[in-house]
Amino acid sequence: MISNAKKKKKDFSDEDLKRLCLKTLEDNKEKLLYWPAASKNHHAEFAGLLYHMKRMLDGGKAMCEVYGDMLDKDLLLCGVILHDMEKINEIESDENGIASSYSFEGQLLGHIVQGVKSIEKNCEELGIDEEKKIMLEHMILSHHYEPEFGSPKRPLFPEAEMLHYLDIIDARMYDMEDALRNVEPGEFSERVWTLDNRRIYKRRK
Repeated sequence: MISNAKKKKKDFSDEDLKRLCLKTLEDNKEKLLYWPAASKNHHAEFAGLLYHMKRMLDGGKAMCEVYGDMLDKDLLLCGVILHDMEKINEIESDENGIASSYSFEGQLLGHIVQGVKSIEKNCEELGIDEEKKIMLEHMILSHHYEPEFGSPKRPLFPEAEMLHYLDIIDARMYDMEDALRNVEPGEFSERVWTLDNRRIYKRRK
């Protein structure tokens, strides 16, 4: 997936965002191959972070086809790649993708703040335009949308709004898929806490 991602980033028209994506993927390539996206809940599995990113990238490209010039594809896909990357430094995991705890910095700051710090550092190192840097930082800050979920700002431009919904859609679809894994057609799952305690129905085939 990482090598494929590199090839796709070569199609970016924005050279700054392409360089930032390639650097971020290169810096994290070994851990991305097994790191979970959470200690529990959605994508808490081997390579869950990479799987989450891949499905969001696919969704993001599809949404860019739907909304055309309203969305800057390079900015949106760069936001997808960066939005949860600092979970690698927030969550402690072994090489089987099993999360054991949170790091010291992860507990005190969390991946949103860590992500903003990483973008600041990498953009300065790469000499990336100030507006692009701040817009990417805003996308990271706002992707959880609600203050109680860790976002101090709500999305203030279309790519940031779309990033939030791509994230929440993939998380919820993962939780539904997981809930239905051992459910017989025509039956309901147990209540799923992350889905507001709903019991999910599995359609008859």
